[in-house]
Amino acid sequence: MTGQLHSTLRAVVLPAPDAHPQDTPTRRLLGELGHDVARAISPQHAMDLVAGDHTDLLVVDVTGHTPNRSMLETLSELPESQLPDQIAIFTDDPVDAGLREFRHQFSTKRVHVFVKPLHMHGLLGVLRNMDMERAN
Repeated sequence: MTGQLHSTLRAVVLPAPDAHPQDTPTRRLLGELGHDVARAISPQHAMDLVAGDHTDLLVVDVTGHTPNRSMLETLSELPESQLPDQIAIFTDDPVDAGLREFRHQFSTKRVHVFVKPLHMHGLLGVLRNMDMERAN
C-alpha cells in the first residue's frame, strides 16, 4: 500500500496454533498500518473479542485443518449486528469445499479465502478495498 489508511480498523487475528505465541506477520502488518489489532489465543477467545465489540476485520488461519475451523462454524450463531464486516481466511488447501460452503453461508458479508503462501498479498487487497470504502 502506498499511502496511510484514512481510519483505524479494529481487527481480530486468530493465527494457526503453531504460530509464535507473541506475534505473527499478520498482526505485525496490521499494527504497522496503524490498526487496532487483537490477537486471539483460541477460537473461543476470538469469538469473545468479535462478540464484545464491533470488528471490521476478522483474520482466521485454518492451515492444516486446525481447531480454528470451529470458530468459523460458531460465527453463524452470532446475530447479524455482531458479525465482522470482513472475514479473511488463510488456508493451505486450495480446494477446501468446507471453506467454499462457508463463503456461501455469509452472502451478505465479504468472506475472502487466501491460499498460502500468497495470503498476505490477498490481505493487502482487502485492506486497500476497505480503505477505499471508508474514504467514500
